[in-house]
Amino acid sequence: MTLPAAIGAASALAAALAWGNAGAAPVAQRDDLGRTVEIEAPARRIVALAPFLAELAFSAHAGDRVVGVSEHSDYPEAARRLPQVASAAGISMESLVALKPDLVLAWQDTMRPVDLARLEGFHIPVFVAQARSIFDVPRLVKVVARFADTNVDAELEVFQAKLASARKSSEGQPRRPAFLEVWHQPLTTIAGAHWMNDALEICGARNLLKDLEGVAPIVSWETLYALDPPVVIGAGSARDAGSFRAQWRDREALDAVRSGRLVFVEADLIQRPTLRLADGVLQLCEGMRKVR
Repeated sequence: MTLPAAIGAASALAAALAWGNAGAAPVAQRDDLGRTVEIEAPARRIVALAPFLAELAFSAHAGDRVVGVSEHSDYPEAARRLPQVASAAGISMESLVALKPDLVLAWQDTMRPVDLARLEGFHIPVFVAQARSIFDVPRLVKVVARFADTNVDAELEVFQAKLASARKSSEGQPRRPAFLEVWHQPLTTIAGAHWMNDALEICGARNLLKDLEGVAPIVSWETLYALDPPVVIGAGSARDAGSFRAQWRDREALDAVRSGRLVFVEADLIQRPTLRLADGVLQLCEGMRKVR
């Protein structure tokens, strides 16, 4: 290609890009703090500051636009290879800003007001999300899809179909009281409004300790023996079903252990509010069916 031709091609490309940017419409959405978050055009460089938000971005067909994640972002496999700009110790602000994101997805439970203010000072749009209910999953996938200008109708249809199948499997069955375990040492459950408790309700179970204070309260063994739950559900409290059962082997004074009514659900399918949660609900319902 001659020099004039090369210059002409470059000019045409620049003009096309300029036209594309000019034609792109701003995207504005209200986040879970009640703030209006606006970006000038569909997001092209996204930083996700929680593992579930990174997964939701990939589910919303925006995985190729995710340029930074937080610690423990391990699904899908591509998320493992991305730069980590946040951990339990906090956000590496310098690393995050260097990625030049046009959108940051943050989790309300871990986003400190001071960090939000700093990001706003850098004029970086931040959508702060909260996830408590199983119904937050499709809502947040739609949010990411709107920011990225993608379509998730097919994915959400599959998600809803799986939940409908799970509900149908427990229709007409008596609700069984259960202890929900998310950690074994110390013994920990999930209380209050939470997608895991929603999952139990769908599968015909009732969390005996749902009304405790806090999100993940520690439970004494004395309390558990006094309750003597008919079912114990391990929501990712061990690496696999065999390890989960082994942890409870010496607790045969409990009816659930003595009778073998122990239900295990894989951590990745139940502990994150993502589209895979529907698979966790199906796994939980199948386990409840077996011990009913």
